[in-house]
Amino acid sequence: MQLRRLEVSNIRSFELGRLDLGPGTTLVVGDVGAGKSSLLYAVEMALFGVAEVDAAFLVRHGTTHAEVAVTLEDDDHTYAVRRRFRKVHRRGRETYEPEKLTFAEDGRPTAYSATEIRQRVIELLGFPDNPNPHAHSDLWRWAIYVPQERMREILAADPEERLETVRKALGVERYRTAAENAQALSADLRLSARRRREEVARMAHWDVEFADATRESDRLRVERSALVAAVAAEQEAFDAARLRRQQADEALARIGADRRERDGLRREDLDDARALADAARRRETLTSELEASGKEAETLGAAVEDRPRLRAARAAADESVRTHREELDRHAGELRELARASASGEAAERRATDAAARTERVRHDREEAARALEALAEQAPLREPPCPTSRTLTQLEHELSGALAAEHDALALLTRARADRDQAEELLTAGVCPTCHQAVRSEQFAAHRDEARQAVEAAEAARLARSASRDQLEEERKARERYERAHDRWTELERRRQEVREALARRDAELASSLETAATALREAAEARRLVERLRPAEAEEARRRQELDRAETTARELVAAEERAAAAEARLRAVQAIADRSAAERLRLGSEVAAGERRREERARRLAVLEAALERSVAAAGTLESARSDEATLERRLAEARGALVRADTRLDGLVERVATAERGRAERAALVTEALDLEAKAGWVGDPFRFAVLRMEKELLAHAQAVFDRSFARFFASLIDDPTLIARTDVSFTPEVTIAGEATPAEALSGGERTSLALAFRLALASVVRSLGTVRLQTLLLDEPTDGFSTEQVVRMGELLEELALPQVVLVSHESELSGVADRTVRVVKVDGRSSLEPDGSARPRDDGPLRPPGDEPATRRPTSSARPRTP
Repeated sequence: MQLRRLEVSNIRSFELGRLDLGPGTTLVVGDVGAGKSSLLYAVEMALFGVAEVDAAFLVRHGTTHAEVAVTLEDDDHTYAVRRRFRKVHRRGRETYEPEKLTFAEDGRPTAYSATEIRQRVIELLGFPDNPNPHAHSDLWRWAIYVPQERMREILAADPEERLETVRKALGVERYRTAAENAQALSADLRLSARRRREEVARMAHWDVEFADATRESDRLRVERSALVAAVAAEQEAFDAARLRRQQADEALARIGADRRERDGLRREDLDDARALADAARRRETLTSELEASGKEAETLGAAVEDRPRLRAARAAADESVRTHREELDRHAGELRELARASASGEAAERRATDAAARTERVRHDREEAARALEALAEQAPLREPPCPTSRTLTQLEHELSGALAAEHDALALLTRARADRDQAEELLTAGVCPTCHQAVRSEQFAAHRDEARQAVEAAEAARLARSASRDQLEEERKARERYERAHDRWTELERRRQEVREALARRDAELASSLETAATALREAAEARRLVERLRPAEAEEARRRQELDRAETTARELVAAEERAAAAEARLRAVQAIADRSAAERLRLGSEVAAGERRREERARRLAVLEAALERSVAAAGTLESARSDEATLERRLAEARGALVRADTRLDGLVERVATAERGRAERAALVTEALDLEAKAGWVGDPFRFAVLRMEKELLAHAQAVFDRSFARFFASLIDDPTLIARTDVSFTPEVTIAGEATPAEALSGGERTSLALAFRLALASVVRSLGTVRLQTLLLDEPTDGFSTEQVVRMGELLEELALPQVVLVSHESELSGVADRTVRVVKVDGRSSLEPDGSARPRDDGPLRPPGDEPATRRPTSSARPRTP
């Protein structure tokens, strides 16, 4: 992806402007202050907004609106980013805020917010940047765009900040982020496990609650049995009191009805006889029922007496279950270690397999590199050809031009000498001067003829000497041209051989690293297998303990069921006893009724005789009735209280049963939390150690590889810019640039201005090269703003030759150095008149290689570097 067009409106000194860009190198040239740098600031503003440069700094003074637009293009689509600003008043000061932000793909624009359009831009360019519209883009300012007067800032940057910026630019920051996230996730998992452990500890009360509720429910069941017996006794007393009250009522009623009852005495006596017979039959039935209840009570009593033993056995079974669970909990650590060892072994085996495959690939690549080196080693020339002359082609061309001019002058002199000689011959032959027609004597001009002849011979000799010198120079030039072609061929072959040697060395290093990685992985796998074999008995031990726990839990459940059956038998016993008590009370009542009937029958005979006496006893009968009623009321109240106590006991017993069920659920939840805590701790161990260490190792290897590639490019670029083999530039592992002069380390502050600029430019070019080689950044453009600060004329030429050698897809070069037009594919001149800047095309750019086709043999001469500017191998 490359820049294709920049459009500005009211940006600094530009009212309107449009800069068309293409592949290759575009030189934007102009006088100081013409507005060249404003164009690059406008590109940055269009893409990233005002994070780097305030809009008020770029907007033309006195305007209310400004607009920038950048068009980008790749193989498939065209994209356009447009930002429009307007002047507003905020808190008493003028400022500019975005008015319209659009992003267009293939001519289809869409409006976005500042954050959204920045997100689209960094996704489009492939930058690992923060989408915050106020965040800085270190990758843009370090590897893509170098603002004016900020080229050398990279030399004074803090090493840690420089390394972090390079890490972001190379895209390895995501590995550190992944490792930090893994560590945070591990901490969260451990925190979750600890919280579950704490919750398990807090839920330990459920065991106590279960035991207390069970014990309390047993006590309440015993208390309820006593309350049932008390209710039965109170019921019996109440029934007796009611009978006495009824008898008193009847006695009082009989006192007034004795006179009316005389006729019915016989009928009553007959009815009493039938009632007595019926009561006798009912007493016999109740007696049989009491005998059966007694037998059942004896059977149930045996089961109830066995209940304490069952309760003690169940407590022992619960203790056994708890003991087995504690042993399993203590044994869980070895099981977790076994799981981690198994996982580590599998991971190591996978790494060994991957390392073996990588070793085969590297070995194959090395063999290919070795074959390529052998093929190049057989190609001639095998050594640098000897130089036929110390003079360069330019010097030879200059001397040849002088020799041609001298030969021409000698030829002209020879022509004049021959003309003089011929004239003298003609004068002597004709004897008359052709000009004045006067007679000429031979003896007077003989000496002139001889002089003319000598002059011709001297001119002829001079011409031959000039011609010989010119022929020698032409032969020397041809020999120099043959040497240049042979030397270029040898240089190209040497470069290719060096590249193949370096590739072969890299393959050797990669092969050694792969073999070492495979060996390490195999050792780790073997160690993991040995650890697994050592810990394997722990699984069998854990299975045995679980079987014992299952048996103990089964025994506990069986004892609980037996105890529940004993409790049911006890409840049944209480019911049987209650029934027996009621039957006994009923039998007593029937006996009372029989006795009363007998008495009534005995009294009937005396009834008539004692009627007067009965009337006299009416007052005493009334007192007896009142006493009977008071006793009945008292016993009824006591019976209601006993029944209320029984109801309250039943309610409490129901609550205790619910407590027991709740405690059971709490114990089950506690066991589930223990399982979850174990699982979370295992996951935290894997994420926090093996996974995080693997990510950090990947980051370290990628950064080391990038630093090695960067260091080679950095040293080569610096050597191309500085014509001094004693100055060698290198970087350490933190990408800190340093220079050695004749083997002695020298700080950047001790270098000259041009050398410091060369060092900074080489660093930025190397960083841009490495970033593009990783393939994460899609933008193939490099923007350089006045990169030749402090450069000599020769260094300016060298920089141009370096850019041409790098063959970058697109370079936009802003400079006031017109010498750079020789390396530019196109030149645009910025002209400023009356405070307004404009763009004008400049025809001084060199022709591009993709011009019209030429017939064979008519190729233009290739521009070769001079001996002083030839690239050197650092």
